[in-house]
Amino acid sequence: MPEENDRAHASAAVQEALRSVGNARVGAVLARESEVLSTGHKGERPNLHAEEVAIIKAAEADIDVSGTALYTTLEPCANLKTNRVPCTELIRRAGIAVVHIGSYDPNPRIYRIGWKYLRDSGISVRDFPADLRADAQEAAGNFTDVFTKGIGMNGGAKFDFTQNGGRFTIKVDDGDGSPSWQTRWTNCGASAIYMYGGHAGIVALARYANEFAEIDDADALDYGGSSVRVDVGSIGVMRNNHGHVLCKVVGLEPTVDHGGSGHVSVTINWEVRLS
Repeated sequence: MPEENDRAHASAAVQEALRSVGNARVGAVLARESEVLSTGHKGERPNLHAEEVAIIKAAEADIDVSGTALYTTLEPCANLKTNRVPCTELIRRAGIAVVHIGSYDPNPRIYRIGWKYLRDSGISVRDFPADLRADAQEAAGNFTDVFTKGIGMNGGAKFDFTQNGGRFTIKVDDGDGSPSWQTRWTNCGASAIYMYGGHAGIVALARYANEFAEIDDADALDYGGSSVRVDVGSIGVMRNNHGHVLCKVVGLEPTVDHGGSGHVSVTINWEVRLS
């Protein structure tokens, strides 16, 4: 059965990812119907991505992979700024017909660019089942943490707020008991973004303030709403029992599949003020 085959191969790709070495654990499986033709994982061969390894191993075994399906736990790369051929182009050249993806790259500069390249190349692109997507993301390890949390009393980050429920956690340090604030963001047109608190009393807008130093006492702000609109250049504030985190929205950008007001990534700078 096609669905049973897809599930089995996607699960095998997750298991392959767990064999990876280093950060960004990724696994790939090349299959034709129920038969596994080749596998690969990051670190299996020096400096090669999991998809590269699977394709190369198939070629070394003189296996024709045209018309096959590739199952990969992470979206294949598409825009490497090196002399290397990206995985999406290797997939196209190999004649692979279908690519099943376990998770999209959390880097907002790369997010779904690989998906678009494959689609535009006439390759069918499908997602893993929901439970195996969760397994693929877990297998990726702390690679995704870079784009879901920030560490330090001061800092900056760019992240995709269409992923992880729009949540971005800011922590004072990386310890288990570190003071933290789980900020949450969603789209608000071409030049602004919503900052959510869940209920009244948590978030406020430091209206007209453009620098953190202009905010004397963050508790003096109006925390009457459950969300605030923060324009580019403005500062939103979140508070909890640890104190306040001040977040200045530096920029908003669309990804390759979005235009106009459809922004999906936000760049913020933050400052923590402990109680």
